[in-house]
Amino acid sequence: MERRAHTRYPRRFEVRFWRQGQSEAHSGFTTNISRSGAFLGTTHMLAPGERVRVEVLDAENGFIAEGRIVRSHRVSVALRHVDQPGIGVRFLMPDELLSDLLPAARAATTIASRERVRGPQREVEAEVSREVAAEGPVQEVAPAAVAAPNGELSPSPRPLRVVPVDFVDRTSFLAVYHRDLSTGGLFISTPSPAALQEVVIIELTPPLANVEPLRFEARVVHRFEPDAVVGKGRNLLSGMGVQFLEPDRVKAQLAPVLAELRK
Repeated sequence: MERRAHTRYPRRFEVRFWRQGQSEAHSGFTTNISRSGAFLGTTHMLAPGERVRVEVLDAENGFIAEGRIVRSHRVSVALRHVDQPGIGVRFLMPDELLSDLLPAARAATTIASRERVRGPQREVEAEVSREVAAEGPVQEVAPAAVAAPNGELSPSPRPLRVVPVDFVDRTSFLAVYHRDLSTGGLFISTPSPAALQEVVIIELTPPLANVEPLRFEARVVHRFEPDAVVGKGRNLLSGMGVQFLEPDRVKAQLAPVLAELRK
């Protein structure tokens, strides 16, 4: 007898999924799917309770969802011709995503918002915080002029936007480093995300005294709009995901900082 609240449909869709904090994607397929979750056929096992991001690959109706592993079904190699190994995923609802985000963020850091807000919006801004914040006026760095073949200087490209990222303490830096920076990327919560594929300069300020900010070029690969999808107001999850153009240089320059913070 079916005890689930939502009907399961036996459908096979190709999927990619990522363990939280990792950039490496794993492949699989759905064996059944419903409004609340799916079972993914895969030999890559995750433990129940782990957070996972799932992308259903369909040319017209594909989507990406956040979820948690509720079941890990292991099958020996000898029996895989009669049974399918895989993981059961429960999709997370928006209120669950926010409840996970806000308490952890409040404990980790506070956004130093330079925007003035009024009335109830002030209370919302006070609640919205993350381990990394990029707020405030946009700075620009003008690259050097490029010499043309005839020796004349051609007009400089458009200046790159500088996105400051501050860390309030050792714990927040180490968490972000192991989750994002070490894999060559970073998510930045901001009400003014840059455009997709735009190259920006990420200015990282480590939580150490007498350490100058470090600057790295990165490309915007994900963008979460600042406006709410439904109705008026701000999207509390607005921001952008960036990928560093030189990830090895990022790790090399952050190595001394990492060593100092681990003492």
